[in-house]
Amino acid sequence: MESKVNYSGRYIEIVHVMVKYGFQAWIMNSTLSHLIPNKVLEKHSDINKLPIEVRLRLAIEELGPTFIKLGQLLSNRADLIPIEYVHELQKLQDNVSEDNTLNINEYIEKELGQPANEVFEYIDPTPIGIASIGQTYAVKRKGKDLVLKVRKVNADVIMNEDLRIMRSILRVIVKSSKSLARMDTMRLFDEFEISIKNELNYAIERRNQAQFVKYFKDSKITCAPNVVNDLSTQSLFCMDFAEGVKLNDFLESATDKQKETVSKRLVKSFVQQIIEFGFYHADPHPGNIFITEDLRICFIDFGAIGHLLPEDTTLITEFLEAFLSKDTDRVIRAIKRIAISHEITVENQKNLQYQLHDIFQELDQGVDEVPWVEFSEKIMAIMFHYNIVLPNYFVNLAKALSLILGTALDMSPKMNILEEIKPFMIKYQFDLFSLKNQRKMLLDLFNTLKDVKTIPTDIKDIIQLIKRGKIEVQIGLDDTKTILDTFKNGINKLTTGIIIGCLLIASSSMSVSENASFINNFALGGYFIAGILGLVLTIDMFKDLFKKNK
Repeated sequence: MESKVNYSGRYIEIVHVMVKYGFQAWIMNSTLSHLIPNKVLEKHSDINKLPIEVRLRLAIEELGPTFIKLGQLLSNRADLIPIEYVHELQKLQDNVSEDNTLNINEYIEKELGQPANEVFEYIDPTPIGIASIGQTYAVKRKGKDLVLKVRKVNADVIMNEDLRIMRSILRVIVKSSKSLARMDTMRLFDEFEISIKNELNYAIERRNQAQFVKYFKDSKITCAPNVVNDLSTQSLFCMDFAEGVKLNDFLESATDKQKETVSKRLVKSFVQQIIEFGFYHADPHPGNIFITEDLRICFIDFGAIGHLLPEDTTLITEFLEAFLSKDTDRVIRAIKRIAISHEITVENQKNLQYQLHDIFQELDQGVDEVPWVEFSEKIMAIMFHYNIVLPNYFVNLAKALSLILGTALDMSPKMNILEEIKPFMIKYQFDLFSLKNQRKMLLDLFNTLKDVKTIPTDIKDIIQLIKRGKIEVQIGLDDTKTILDTFKNGINKLTTGIIIGCLLIASSSMSVSENASFINNFALGGYFIAGILGLVLTIDMFKDLFKKNK
């Protein structure tokens, strides 16, 4: 019963803050209107004179860490909200303070099941780092310096309660706002809720960091602190001290040559994370980057990690390649494939091409001369103008990439970023033609071709729908022969394609046999026949193409 009262109290507090900053219109005609006393509506008239985006930021700051994190997420969504809101929300800062109720020794004993002084030789009682969810301490075990990250007392309870209330209020607001409904607000909130709960669970962060260490264990430019698993739980995370010094401290005494080296390595490290591993640090601000004595990049704080599926990596690589090539047509095609939705039409696509062309011309003037703030604003304005709604994975990646590029250019303004990225793009393209990827593509082709067997059933279903009058079809008698010829030609090509695919898969499987030369000969024969059929099929397709052009 007590928790219910507390829940209602926080609920009312949130509603009152919304009204205080002039957002009562969102809830006055809803089921929440009874929570707003008239005396609250009469107050704060001076605040309501401020621009709406400023009032939104002030309200978010007053409501605390969970809302600040939501505001920071929205500050990266120029595809969803106007640019003036983006600029204002980018001013949001976590107003964090030390959790004085946290007794570190008692916390350790509760989590690890033994007295703190038996686990660690030394524990600094003063936190060396404080965040909205947790705080970190310097500890020592068996003569080795370690870092202990501790989740604040009741941080999970407070944030989960805020998430429940936010969801409830959002549902009410979305019902009364067509613009919010078009933004697919609840889906965005679902993604935000998952990210917050992942940050609250240190077991997830520990797994992320261990994976990152594994990927870069042999790297000469990238590293991260090792994880101490036996001293970690869901709310306690132990790791090695980060090597080197914080990036900002490094820059105070670094030479221009060292800055240039580090800036290039920073870009290379991040592009490698994206393209080679599809696993990248999603919050690489300078506070999360250390520089070692041998100028390696050491990342910390893996609460926010980006994951990319292989097909997403392919889409992003295609986009980057098109962008680097300054090919407006391919950039637009890539955007259409990546976007959840957009309003790029035949009528306005030419305008978009010219806008992209202007952007490419700005890049031609030299990287160090590009006004990057204005440049990013132009891109955001284009996205908003054409209602290009991007998937969350792409937005998170764009945010992280902009942080990396911004930091790199601050260190070395004349660095040619495009030249640093190109080698990874070329390597990725070559990797697509590796034997492993060829076999995967052939298997994908084979699995796709297996779906062909459903075509007769699908055609039968369509015919039944036509008979029932569910589908209206108008075909002139003059068109019938053309349609049948086209259908027959397509079936023949499809059958040939299936045969080629089967021959290639079978030949690839036989070619890996070790002690059977006659089997290898069969494999070569299979490749030869598949090549001949492929050539015939290609010639036939070109003939059809020339016929159409005539």
